[in-house]
Amino acid sequence: MKILYHIAVFFSHLTYTLLRLLGRNASHAPGVVAMKICPRYLEMVPKAKICICVTGTNGKTTASNMLTDCLTAAGYKTVSNRLGSNIAPGIAAALTNSTDWFGKCKVDATVFEVDERASRLILPYVKPDFLVVTNIFRDSLKRNANPDYIFSIINDYTPATTKLILNADDLASVALRPDNPRAYYGIAPLESDITEPVNLVSDNSTCPKCDTKLVYDYLRYHHIGHVHCPKCDFASPAADHLFTVPDVNGSVIYDEHNGEKTEYPLVSSIVFNIYNESAVIACLSEAGLANEKIQEIMRNTAVPDTRLKEEKIGDISVIMAMSKGQSCISSCRTFDYVSSEPGNKVVMLVLDDYYDRKNSVEYIGWIYDVDYEFMARPGVVQVAAAGPRCWDHRVRLLMAGVEEDNILCCLDELQCAELVKTDGVDKIYILYDTSTYNLAVKVKEKLIARLKREEAK
Repeated sequence: MKILYHIAVFFSHLTYTLLRLLGRNASHAPGVVAMKICPRYLEMVPKAKICICVTGTNGKTTASNMLTDCLTAAGYKTVSNRLGSNIAPGIAAALTNSTDWFGKCKVDATVFEVDERASRLILPYVKPDFLVVTNIFRDSLKRNANPDYIFSIINDYTPATTKLILNADDLASVALRPDNPRAYYGIAPLESDITEPVNLVSDNSTCPKCDTKLVYDYLRYHHIGHVHCPKCDFASPAADHLFTVPDVNGSVIYDEHNGEKTEYPLVSSIVFNIYNESAVIACLSEAGLANEKIQEIMRNTAVPDTRLKEEKIGDISVIMAMSKGQSCISSCRTFDYVSSEPGNKVVMLVLDDYYDRKNSVEYIGWIYDVDYEFMARPGVVQVAAAGPRCWDHRVRLLMAGVEEDNILCCLDELQCAELVKTDGVDKIYILYDTSTYNLAVKVKEKLIARLKREEAK
Protein backbone atom coordinates (compact mmCIF):
# COMPACT_ATOMS: atom_id res chain seq x y z
CA MET A 1 0.00 0.00 0.00
CA LYS A 2 2.93 2.37 0.68
CA ILE A 3 4.09 1.86 -2.89
CA LEU A 4 0.60 2.64 -4.20
CA TYR A 5 0.55 5.79 -2.05
CA HIS A 6 3.82 7.10 -3.51
CA ILE A 7 2.69 6.27 -7.05
CA ALA A 8 -0.58 8.13 -6.35
CA VAL A 9 1.30 11.17 -5.02
CA PHE A 10 3.52 11.29 -8.12
CA PHE A 11 0.71 11.02 -10.66
CA SER A 12 -1.54 13.37 -8.68
CA HIS A 13 1.21 16.02 -8.72
CA LEU A 14 1.82 15.35 -12.40
CA THR A 15 -1.89 15.76 -13.20
CA TYR A 16 -1.98 19.00 -11.23
CA THR A 17 1.07 20.38 -13.04
CA LEU A 18 -0.26 19.52 -16.49
CA LEU A 19 -3.69 20.99 -15.80
CA ARG A 20 -2.21 24.20 -14.42
CA LEU A 21 -0.08 24.53 -17.57
CA LEU A 22 -3.35 24.32 -19.51
CA GLY A 23 -4.83 27.12 -17.37
CA ARG A 24 -7.19 24.89 -15.36
CA ASN A 25 -7.84 25.11 -11.61
CA ALA A 26 -6.90 21.45 -11.10
CA SER A 27 -9.09 21.35 -8.01
CA HIS A 28 -10.68 17.94 -8.65
CA ALA A 29 -8.92 15.73 -11.22
CA PRO A 30 -5.62 15.30 -9.29
CA GLY A 31 -7.69 13.91 -6.43
CA VAL A 32 -9.56 11.53 -8.71
CA VAL A 33 -6.24 10.21 -10.02
CA ALA A 34 -4.82 9.79 -6.50
CA MET A 35 -7.85 7.93 -5.17
CA LYS A 36 -8.06 5.66 -8.22
CA ILE A 37 -4.46 4.56 -7.71
CA CYS A 38 -4.59 4.45 -3.90
CA PRO A 39 -8.12 4.04 -2.45
CA ARG A 40 -6.78 4.83 1.05
CA TYR A 41 -5.18 8.07 -0.14
CA LEU A 42 -7.13 10.39 2.21
CA GLU A 43 -6.14 8.25 5.16
CA MET A 44 -2.48 7.84 4.22
CA VAL A 45 -1.50 11.42 3.36
CA PRO A 46 0.50 12.86 6.30
CA LYS A 47 -1.45 15.67 7.92
CA ALA A 48 -0.36 19.21 8.78
CA LYS A 49 0.17 20.38 12.35
CA ILE A 50 -3.25 22.04 12.23
CA CYS A 51 -6.06 20.46 10.20
CA ILE A 52 -9.43 22.24 10.12
CA CYS A 53 -12.57 21.14 8.31
CA VAL A 54 -15.61 23.40 7.85
CA THR A 55 -19.08 22.10 7.05
CA GLY A 56 -22.71 23.16 7.38
CA THR A 57 -25.65 24.14 5.22
CA ASN A 58 -24.72 27.80 4.73
CA GLY A 59 -21.57 29.81 5.32
CA LYS A 60 -18.96 27.07 4.97
CA THR A 61 -17.29 28.64 1.91
CA THR A 62 -17.07 32.06 3.56
CA ALA A 63 -15.84 30.66 6.88
CA SER A 64 -13.26 28.31 5.34
CA ASN A 65 -11.87 31.00 3.04
CA MET A 66 -11.61 33.45 5.92
CA LEU A 67 -9.83 30.83 8.03
CA THR A 68 -7.38 30.17 5.20
CA ASP A 69 -6.68 33.90 4.80
CA CYS A 70 -6.24 34.35 8.55
CA LEU A 71 -3.85 31.43 9.00
CA THR A 72 -1.81 32.56 5.99
CA ALA A 73 -1.66 36.10 7.38
CA ALA A 74 -0.57 34.68 10.74
CA GLY A 75 2.49 33.17 9.06
CA TYR A 76 1.28 29.60 8.59
CA LYS A 77 1.99 27.92 5.28
CA THR A 78 -1.57 26.92 4.47
CA VAL A 79 -3.29 24.81 1.83
CA SER A 80 -7.05 24.71 1.28
CA ASN A 81 -9.58 23.66 -1.35
CA ARG A 82 -10.85 27.20 -1.89
CA LEU A 83 -10.57 26.90 -5.70
CA GLY A 84 -13.16 24.20 -6.07
CA SER A 85 -14.44 20.80 -5.08
CA ASN A 86 -15.58 20.20 -1.49
CA ILE A 87 -16.19 16.46 -1.96
CA ALA A 88 -13.66 13.62 -1.53
CA PRO A 89 -11.64 14.09 -4.77
CA GLY A 90 -11.36 17.84 -4.07
CA ILE A 91 -10.02 17.17 -0.58
CA ALA A 92 -7.60 14.62 -2.04
CA ALA A 93 -6.38 17.19 -4.59
CA ALA A 94 -5.83 19.74 -1.81
CA LEU A 95 -3.96 17.13 0.25
CA THR A 96 -1.70 16.50 -2.74
CA ASN A 97 -0.89 20.23 -2.74
CA SER A 98 0.02 19.94 0.94
CA THR A 99 2.75 17.39 0.14
CA ASP A 100 5.96 17.37 -1.89
CA TRP A 101 6.54 14.91 -4.73
CA PHE A 102 7.80 12.37 -2.19
CA GLY A 103 4.52 12.47 -0.25
CA LYS A 104 5.83 14.37 2.78
CA CYS A 105 3.76 17.18 4.31
CA LYS A 106 5.21 20.58 3.42
CA VAL A 107 2.69 22.92 5.08
CA ASP A 108 1.79 24.06 8.60
CA ALA A 109 -2.00 24.05 8.27
CA THR A 110 -4.78 22.76 6.05
CA VAL A 111 -8.33 24.10 5.83
CA PHE A 112 -10.94 22.07 3.99
CA GLU A 113 -14.48 23.08 3.12
CA VAL A 114 -16.44 19.82 3.34
CA ASP A 115 -19.81 19.20 1.72
CA GLU A 116 -22.01 18.06 4.58
CA ARG A 117 -23.42 15.08 2.70
CA ALA A 118 -19.92 14.00 1.58
CA SER A 119 -18.50 14.29 5.10
CA ARG A 120 -18.91 10.53 5.62
CA LEU A 121 -16.30 9.96 2.91
CA ILE A 122 -13.89 12.56 4.27
CA LEU A 123 -13.97 13.14 8.03
CA PRO A 124 -13.17 9.55 9.18
CA TYR A 125 -10.02 9.54 7.05
CA VAL A 126 -8.78 13.13 7.25
CA LYS A 127 -9.42 13.12 11.03
CA PRO A 128 -9.37 16.92 11.43
CA ASP A 129 -8.19 18.51 14.66
CA PHE A 130 -11.12 20.94 14.46
CA LEU A 131 -14.50 20.74 12.75
CA VAL A 132 -16.39 24.00 12.38
CA VAL A 133 -20.13 23.45 11.83
CA THR A 134 -21.71 26.74 10.76
CA ASN A 135 -25.34 25.57 10.95
CA ILE A 136 -27.72 22.85 9.78
CA PHE A 137 -30.75 24.10 7.85
CA ARG A 138 -33.37 22.78 5.53
CA ASP A 139 -31.62 22.62 2.14
CA SER A 140 -32.27 21.42 -1.37
CA LEU A 141 -34.64 18.47 -1.22
CA LYS A 142 -32.90 16.93 -4.23
CA ARG A 143 -29.39 17.29 -2.77
CA ASN A 144 -29.71 16.93 0.97
CA ALA A 145 -33.22 15.72 1.81
CA ASN A 146 -34.03 16.40 5.47
CA PRO A 147 -31.81 18.35 7.96
CA ASP A 148 -32.05 15.40 10.39
CA TYR A 149 -30.48 13.24 7.69
CA ILE A 150 -27.56 15.67 7.35
CA PHE A 151 -27.21 15.80 11.13
CA SER A 152 -26.97 12.01 11.25
CA ILE A 153 -24.18 11.92 8.66
CA ILE A 154 -22.02 14.50 10.43
CA ASN A 155 -22.79 12.93 13.81
CA ASP A 156 -21.99 9.37 12.74
CA TYR A 157 -18.79 10.05 10.82
CA THR A 158 -17.01 12.73 12.85
CA PRO A 159 -13.98 11.17 14.61
CA ALA A 160 -14.08 11.04 18.40
CA THR A 161 -10.81 12.97 18.61
CA THR A 162 -12.04 15.99 16.62
CA LYS A 163 -12.85 19.17 18.55
CA LEU A 164 -16.14 20.70 17.41
CA ILE A 165 -16.63 24.45 16.97
CA LEU A 166 -20.42 24.81 17.13
CA ASN A 167 -22.95 27.62 16.84
CA ALA A 168 -24.66 27.81 20.24
CA ASP A 169 -27.59 29.63 18.61
CA ASP A 170 -28.30 26.78 16.16
CA LEU A 171 -30.40 24.09 17.81
CA ALA A 172 -29.97 21.82 14.80
CA SER A 173 -26.23 21.34 15.33
CA VAL A 174 -25.48 21.90 19.04
CA ALA A 175 -26.25 18.25 19.86
CA LEU A 176 -23.62 16.84 17.48
CA ARG A 177 -21.23 14.26 18.99
CA PRO A 178 -22.04 15.00 22.66
CA ASP A 179 -18.90 13.17 23.90
CA ASN A 180 -16.49 15.07 21.66
CA PRO A 181 -14.48 18.05 22.93
CA ARG A 182 -16.25 21.23 21.84
CA ALA A 183 -16.42 24.99 22.00
CA TYR A 184 -19.60 26.95 21.40
CA TYR A 185 -19.76 30.42 19.85
CA GLY A 186 -22.82 32.65 19.88
CA ILE A 187 -23.97 36.25 19.51
CA ALA A 188 -25.43 38.18 22.44
CA PRO A 189 -28.81 39.94 22.00
CA LEU A 190 -29.06 42.45 19.14
CA GLU A 191 -31.43 45.38 18.75
CA SER A 192 -33.03 43.69 15.74
CA ASP A 193 -33.90 40.49 17.64
CA ILE A 194 -37.45 39.18 17.83
CA THR A 195 -39.09 36.46 19.95
CA GLU A 196 -41.50 34.78 17.51
CA PRO A 197 -40.62 33.19 14.15
CA VAL A 198 -41.66 35.22 11.11
CA ASN A 199 -40.17 33.07 8.36
CA LEU A 200 -42.11 30.43 6.46
CA VAL A 201 -39.51 27.85 7.52
CA SER A 202 -38.71 27.55 11.22
CA ASP A 203 -37.50 24.07 12.12
CA ASN A 204 -36.57 22.95 15.67
CA SER A 205 -39.50 24.72 17.28
CA THR A 206 -40.28 22.06 19.92
CA CYS A 207 -38.26 20.72 22.83
CA PRO A 208 -36.26 17.58 21.90
CA LYS A 209 -36.79 16.25 25.45
CA CYS A 210 -40.51 16.76 26.12
CA ASP A 211 -41.92 18.06 22.80
CA THR A 212 -43.17 21.29 24.39
CA LYS A 213 -43.14 24.41 22.23
CA LEU A 214 -39.87 26.22 22.87
CA VAL A 215 -39.73 29.84 24.03
CA TYR A 216 -37.26 32.11 22.29
CA ASP A 217 -35.34 34.47 24.55
CA TYR A 218 -34.20 36.08 21.32
CA LEU A 219 -34.51 35.07 17.69
CA ARG A 220 -32.57 36.14 14.60
CA TYR A 221 -34.12 34.20 11.73
CA HIS A 222 -35.69 30.78 11.16
CA HIS A 223 -34.55 28.73 14.21
CA ILE A 224 -31.36 30.71 14.94
CA GLY A 225 -31.51 32.22 18.42
CA HIS A 226 -31.49 31.38 22.11
CA VAL A 227 -34.28 29.19 23.53
CA HIS A 228 -35.50 27.54 26.69
CA CYS A 229 -38.22 25.01 27.38
CA PRO A 230 -40.95 26.24 29.76
CA LYS A 231 -41.62 22.69 30.95
CA CYS A 232 -38.20 21.03 31.45
CA ASP A 233 -34.57 22.09 31.84
CA PHE A 234 -33.69 22.11 28.11
CA ALA A 235 -32.11 25.32 26.82
CA SER A 236 -29.55 26.53 24.30
CA PRO A 237 -26.02 25.93 25.57
CA ALA A 238 -24.01 28.81 26.99
CA ALA A 239 -21.46 30.14 24.49
CA ASP A 240 -17.79 29.67 25.36
CA HIS A 241 -17.13 32.53 22.95
CA LEU A 242 -19.95 35.06 23.41
CA PHE A 243 -19.75 37.79 20.79
CA THR A 244 -21.23 41.20 21.47
CA VAL A 245 -22.00 43.65 18.66
CA PRO A 246 -22.78 47.15 19.99
CA ASP A 247 -23.90 48.29 16.53
CA VAL A 248 -24.17 46.04 13.45
CA ASN A 249 -23.33 49.10 11.33
CA GLY A 250 -20.33 49.85 13.51
CA SER A 251 -16.75 48.68 13.26
CA VAL A 252 -16.12 46.41 16.25
CA ILE A 253 -17.16 43.08 17.73
CA TYR A 254 -16.23 41.77 21.19
CA ASP A 255 -15.45 38.17 22.14
CA GLU A 256 -15.96 37.28 25.80
CA HIS A 257 -14.01 34.10 26.50
CA ASN A 258 -12.73 32.72 29.83
CA GLY A 259 -13.61 35.97 31.57
CA GLU A 260 -11.63 38.08 29.11
CA LYS A 261 -13.24 40.48 26.63
CA THR A 262 -11.34 41.12 23.38
CA GLU A 263 -12.18 43.63 20.66
CA TYR A 264 -11.98 42.65 16.99
CA PRO A 265 -12.84 44.50 13.74
CA LEU A 266 -16.35 43.80 12.45
CA VAL A 267 -15.90 42.66 8.84
CA SER A 268 -19.58 42.73 7.79
CA SER A 269 -22.85 44.23 9.00
CA ILE A 270 -24.86 41.22 7.74
CA VAL A 271 -25.91 39.03 10.67
CA PHE A 272 -25.13 35.70 8.98
CA ASN A 273 -21.65 37.00 8.17
CA ILE A 274 -21.24 38.07 11.80
CA TYR A 275 -21.85 34.41 12.65
CA ASN A 276 -19.20 33.43 10.07
CA GLU A 277 -16.70 35.84 11.61
CA SER A 278 -17.55 34.56 15.09
CA ALA A 279 -16.90 30.98 13.98
CA VAL A 280 -13.54 31.98 12.49
CA ILE A 281 -12.37 33.85 15.59
CA ALA A 282 -13.53 31.05 17.90
CA CYS A 283 -11.74 28.42 15.80
CA LEU A 284 -8.49 30.41 15.63
CA SER A 285 -8.62 30.93 19.38
CA GLU A 286 -9.24 27.25 20.06
CA ALA A 287 -6.38 26.39 17.67
CA GLY A 288 -4.03 28.30 19.95
CA LEU A 289 -3.59 31.68 18.27
CA ALA A 290 -3.17 34.55 20.71
CA ASN A 291 -5.91 37.17 20.87
CA GLU A 292 -3.46 39.88 19.82
CA LYS A 293 -2.48 37.90 16.73
CA ILE A 294 -6.12 37.30 15.77
CA GLN A 295 -6.82 41.02 16.21
CA GLU A 296 -3.96 41.86 13.87
CA ILE A 297 -4.94 39.49 11.07
CA MET A 298 -8.68 40.24 11.29
CA ARG A 299 -7.96 43.89 10.43
CA ASN A 300 -7.10 42.78 6.88
CA THR A 301 -9.75 40.08 6.52
CA ALA A 302 -12.85 40.49 4.36
CA VAL A 303 -15.83 38.46 3.18
CA PRO A 304 -14.86 36.71 -0.11
CA ASP A 305 -16.04 38.84 -3.02
CA THR A 306 -17.60 35.84 -4.80
CA ARG A 307 -20.30 36.12 -2.10
CA LEU A 308 -20.80 39.91 -2.02
CA LYS A 309 -19.23 42.38 -4.43
CA GLU A 310 -20.17 46.01 -5.14
CA GLU A 311 -19.27 48.34 -8.01
CA LYS A 312 -20.55 51.90 -8.39
CA ILE A 313 -21.38 53.48 -11.76
CA GLY A 314 -22.38 57.12 -11.37
CA ASP A 315 -25.06 57.24 -8.69
CA ILE A 316 -26.04 53.57 -8.98
CA SER A 317 -24.38 50.72 -7.08
CA VAL A 318 -24.34 47.31 -8.79
CA ILE A 319 -24.04 44.58 -6.17
CA MET A 320 -23.59 40.86 -6.74
CA ALA A 321 -24.75 38.63 -3.90
CA MET A 322 -24.89 34.86 -3.43
CA SER A 323 -28.39 33.42 -3.06
CA LYS A 324 -28.14 29.64 -3.32
CA GLY A 325 -30.92 28.36 -5.54
CA GLN A 326 -32.96 25.41 -4.27
CA SER A 327 -31.82 26.37 -0.75
CA CYS A 328 -34.67 28.26 0.87
CA ILE A 329 -32.70 29.49 3.89
CA SER A 330 -29.85 31.01 1.88
CA SER A 331 -32.29 32.79 -0.42
CA CYS A 332 -34.40 33.98 2.54
CA ARG A 333 -31.35 35.52 4.19
CA THR A 334 -30.27 37.26 1.01
CA PHE A 335 -33.80 38.46 0.20
CA ASP A 336 -34.16 39.84 3.72
CA TYR A 337 -30.84 41.64 3.57
CA VAL A 338 -31.15 43.28 0.15
CA SER A 339 -34.77 44.32 0.64
CA SER A 340 -33.99 46.01 3.97
CA GLU A 341 -31.07 48.04 2.64
CA PRO A 342 -31.74 51.81 2.32
CA GLY A 343 -32.63 53.45 -0.99
CA ASN A 344 -34.60 52.41 -4.06
CA LYS A 345 -33.58 48.95 -5.22
CA VAL A 346 -33.93 46.70 -8.25
CA VAL A 347 -33.39 43.00 -7.52
CA MET A 348 -32.40 40.69 -10.38
CA LEU A 349 -32.92 36.96 -9.80
CA VAL A 350 -30.39 34.81 -11.70
CA LEU A 351 -31.19 31.69 -9.68
CA ASP A 352 -32.17 28.93 -12.09
CA ASP A 353 -29.87 25.94 -11.69
CA TYR A 354 -27.46 26.04 -14.65
CA TYR A 355 -26.82 22.29 -14.71
CA ASP A 356 -30.47 21.32 -14.30
CA ARG A 357 -31.23 23.58 -17.22
CA LYS A 358 -28.98 21.49 -19.46
CA ASN A 359 -29.38 17.99 -18.08
CA SER A 360 -32.68 17.56 -16.24
CA VAL A 361 -35.62 19.41 -14.71
CA GLU A 362 -35.20 21.76 -11.77
CA TYR A 363 -37.38 21.12 -8.73
CA ILE A 364 -39.15 24.45 -8.33
CA GLY A 365 -41.01 23.70 -5.09
CA TRP A 366 -38.20 25.29 -3.05
CA ILE A 367 -39.40 28.79 -3.95
CA TYR A 368 -42.53 28.21 -1.84
CA ASP A 369 -40.31 27.88 1.24
CA VAL A 370 -38.60 31.20 0.46
CA ASP A 371 -39.94 34.43 1.95
CA TYR A 372 -40.61 36.28 -1.30
CA GLU A 373 -42.72 38.55 0.90
CA PHE A 374 -39.50 40.45 1.63
CA MET A 375 -39.63 41.68 -1.97
CA ALA A 376 -42.91 43.47 -1.26
CA ARG A 377 -41.15 45.86 1.13
CA PRO A 378 -41.08 49.60 0.36
CA GLY A 379 -37.97 50.54 -1.57
CA VAL A 380 -37.94 47.47 -3.81
CA VAL A 381 -39.07 49.23 -6.97
CA GLN A 382 -38.63 46.24 -9.30
CA VAL A 383 -37.90 42.52 -9.15
CA ALA A 384 -36.49 41.15 -12.39
CA ALA A 385 -36.80 37.37 -12.71
CA ALA A 386 -34.42 36.09 -15.38
CA GLY A 387 -34.00 32.67 -16.94
CA PRO A 388 -36.15 29.66 -17.89
CA ARG A 389 -38.06 29.66 -14.58
CA CYS A 390 -38.86 33.38 -14.57
CA TRP A 391 -42.62 32.75 -14.81
CA ASP A 392 -42.52 30.49 -11.73
CA HIS A 393 -40.80 33.28 -9.82
CA ARG A 394 -43.46 35.70 -11.09
CA VAL A 395 -46.27 33.54 -9.68
CA ARG A 396 -44.52 33.35 -6.31
CA LEU A 397 -43.88 37.11 -6.28
CA LEU A 398 -47.55 37.81 -7.00
CA MET A 399 -48.56 35.44 -4.19
CA ALA A 400 -46.20 37.35 -1.90
CA GLY A 401 -47.98 40.64 -2.61
CA VAL A 402 -45.49 42.20 -5.04
CA GLU A 403 -47.27 44.57 -7.43
CA GLU A 404 -47.54 43.19 -10.96
CA ASP A 405 -46.10 46.41 -12.40
CA ASN A 406 -42.98 45.89 -10.29
CA ILE A 407 -42.19 42.47 -11.80
CA LEU A 408 -40.08 42.02 -14.94
CA CYS A 409 -39.71 38.58 -16.55
CA CYS A 410 -36.96 37.77 -19.06
CA LEU A 411 -36.17 34.31 -20.41
CA ASP A 412 -32.76 35.63 -21.49
CA GLU A 413 -30.62 36.82 -18.55
CA LEU A 414 -28.44 39.10 -20.66
CA GLN A 415 -31.47 40.80 -22.19
CA CYS A 416 -32.72 41.41 -18.67
CA ALA A 417 -29.71 43.68 -18.07
CA GLU A 418 -30.94 45.92 -20.88
CA LEU A 419 -34.54 46.08 -19.61
CA VAL A 420 -34.33 46.59 -15.85
CA LYS A 421 -35.36 49.93 -14.42
CA THR A 422 -32.52 52.41 -13.80
CA ASP A 423 -34.33 55.76 -13.39
CA GLY A 424 -34.55 56.78 -9.75
CA VAL A 425 -32.68 53.65 -8.66
CA ASP A 426 -29.92 53.70 -6.05
CA LYS A 427 -28.91 50.02 -6.07
CA ILE A 428 -29.24 47.08 -8.43
CA TYR A 429 -28.70 43.66 -6.84
CA ILE A 430 -27.82 40.64 -8.95
CA LEU A 431 -28.63 37.50 -6.96
CA TYR A 432 -27.01 34.32 -8.26
CA ASP A 433 -26.77 30.63 -7.49
CA THR A 434 -23.55 28.63 -7.02
CA SER A 435 -23.98 27.32 -10.57
CA THR A 436 -24.78 30.69 -12.20
CA TYR A 437 -21.91 32.85 -10.92
CA ASN A 438 -20.21 33.10 -14.33
CA LEU A 439 -23.53 33.91 -15.98
CA ALA A 440 -24.23 36.56 -13.33
CA VAL A 441 -20.83 38.14 -14.04
CA LYS A 442 -21.82 38.48 -17.71
CA VAL A 443 -25.13 40.05 -16.65
CA LYS A 444 -23.25 42.48 -14.43
CA GLU A 445 -20.84 43.42 -17.25
CA LYS A 446 -23.70 44.05 -19.64
CA LEU A 447 -25.56 46.09 -17.02
CA ILE A 448 -22.47 48.17 -16.23
CA ALA A 449 -21.88 48.84 -19.94
CA ARG A 450 -25.47 50.06 -20.20
CA LEU A 451 -25.13 52.31 -17.13
CA LYS A 452 -21.94 53.82 -18.54
CA ARG A 453 -23.70 54.57 -21.83
CA GLU A 454 -26.58 56.21 -19.99
CA GLU A 455 -24.18 58.22 -17.83
CA ALA A 456 -22.31 59.49 -20.91
CA LYS A 457 -25.47 60.90 -22.48
